[in-house]
Amino acid sequence: MANRNMAEQMINDVVNTIRESQGELEKTLTSYTSGGYNNPLIDVMEGFNDVTVKIDLPGVKKENVTINVSEDALDVVALFDEGIVPENVNYVKRERKQGEVRRVISLPAKIRIDETAAAFENGVLIVMLPKIEKMNSSTVNID
Repeated sequence: MANRNMAEQMINDVVNTIRESQGELEKTLTSYTSGGYNNPLIDVMEGFNDVTVKIDLPGVKKENVTINVSEDALDVVALFDEGIVPENVNYVKRERKQGEVRRVISLPAKIRIDETAAAFENGVLIVMLPKIEKMNSSTVNID
């Protein structure tokens, strides 16, 4: 009987350890797949004549955003205000971004650097990048 109780306790300890590890793994995977701490969320859309990139930068001021463009990549650096950190605060959970974040995005087509335009509205940076070569389209006849 004592051996059975000891075996049950060992199994319970193993199960509890796995559950704790699973919780930490879920947090890590969620952070990674949702863009994570250092990666603002983006959408990249390719049209016939241009590529549009939208980047979520909530809480960032327009003057704290730097955009660098090459023919095939977009590099965005944003500085989140750290704000006033109150003394004697014990954060139970802290997820809001602070400091500098950077996102380098490979573009699906070569773009015209000198014609790139950007807008910043409600915490969303929108960068419009006209393509060097426009996509052709044609109508196909059905036999």
